Amino acid sequence: MKNRISITGSIVASIILALCLSVIPEDGVCKTYRLKFQMAWHTQHPQYKAYQEFIKRVAEATDGQLKFTVFPASQLIGRNEALDGLKNGTIDMLASCGAYYHGMVPEGDVDWLPYVSLNNREKFWEYMNNNEGGEAGRFHDIIYKAYQEKANAVWLTNVICGSSGIIGRGDTAYDTVDSLKNIKLRAAGGVSTRVAKAWGASPVTMATGEIYPALQRGTVDALLFYAYGLKDYKFFEVAKTFSQPPVFTWADDLWINQQALDRLPEHLKKTLVEVAREWGRWASVEYWPNYEEENKKWCIDKGVNFVTMDDANIEKSKEMLEEVWDWYAAESPGCGQLVALLRAKQKEWGGKKTSEIKVTAVQ
Repeated sequence: MKNRISITGSIVASIILALCLSVIPEDGVCKTYRLKFQMAWHTQHPQYKAYQEFIKRVAEATDGQLKFTVFPASQLIGRNEALDGLKNGTIDMLASCGAYYHGMVPEGDVDWLPYVSLNNREKFWEYMNNNEGGEAGRFHDIIYKAYQEKANAVWLTNVICGSSGIIGRGDTAYDTVDSLKNIKLRAAGGVSTRVAKAWGASPVTMATGEIYPALQRGTVDALLFYAYGLKDYKFFEVAKTFSQPPVFTWADDLWINQQALDRLPEHLKKTLVEVAREWGRWASVEYWPNYEEENKKWCIDKGVNFVTMDDANIEKSKEMLEEVWDWYAAESPGCGQLVALLRAKQKEWGGKKTSEIKVTAVQ
């Protein structure tokens, strides 16, 4: 028995030694690799905090062999140019929104389409991240190949993050589609501006830092914005309503430069890809829903009223926003394929009606 244990131990030790020797120098210490990792998120942003968990998981899974030099808040390259910087190798990894780079890789922000993950957050994430190939992985593969060909980037995962609903100035609630007509609605551009126009609202574009005074002065009537903005940007002081369900849920993406990935030993490549996918799922279906629930409770305590559109208004809104889906489908052949696949998949998923979902509100 002792001999068997000794032999087994020797085999394990030999494997570890061979692994170390395959990637390092003559000093006999396993080589470490460091990647320049830029994030769009500042250090107090909830998604930056989620990335601390990612970094921790990578460190544990690689025994410290893979490390990151992190540059938060787009410190090295401006937010809008960061994917170009990843493409040419100025940075090794990037965490940001695919929506920022729609002009470069239009297939990448399919997860920003209106109501795309409504009541199906987990199913949608699994579908988008199915990397098993074949018909089941076709949706994922269209996005993955688009980033490889157009941005020299390997798309590791996405995270379905915060819910974007309608934050109303003062006590005005927007819980019907008709109530949105002709209002001055702050929208961030891209999909959100198209959503505002489709509703018949008058979209107003402004930087996030300009929103609070705009709410104070009445320059805008409402915002198409994330629920956590009520707390993090203190909008709750001048805006007391939030309309559910989310029109869309903003998404974050994680990429690595193709050559940066190729330079890693095979075991580290595999580990990074696996950890990224596991972490992306955790952040999408555990971290963010929990964060939003805590944020909602905090906002309710501060007097914010969470109101809900009924099913008839949601269906009416979906019909009005079909033109946004049609616009996206026409952006590229890949976008057209993604929309066709999604429309078929959503019929398959079905999903609960909003009236069947528990909603917390202040009376």
